[in-house]
Amino acid sequence: MITISWEGKHISLNDWYAGRHWTYRQKQKNMWRDMFTKLLLEHKKPKIDKYSVELEYNSRLDPSNTITMIKLFEDTLIKLKWIKDDSKKYCKYLKIYPNNQFSSKEYKIHLYYDED
Repeated sequence: MITISWEGKHISLNDWYAGRHWTYRQKQKNMWRDMFTKLLLEHKKPKIDKYSVELEYNSRLDPSNTITMIKLFEDTLIKLKWIKDDSKKYCKYLKIYPNNQFSSKEYKIHLYYDED
């Protein structure tokens, strides 16, 4: 398992599709990819066949509204060649759950995979 965490920044599904120009989404995608890349590269690259992702957080966002961060995280995993694809062939499950024990705007993503 690999866990990455951050505080402050988030992007909601509503923000992602709120009638914005495609350049907004591209800028956000690049910003999140850079952040996730930096956090992931603090860990040794694992060999991943199948994986699962859990997002644990505390913010004003509804659980389903956080899915954009998971999608951008998976896209980063693909870009880094940590996973082959984010299809159901490789992804076992996604889980999102609030954790009121976290400070406000605190986020953790847990990446689960079979370790050799």
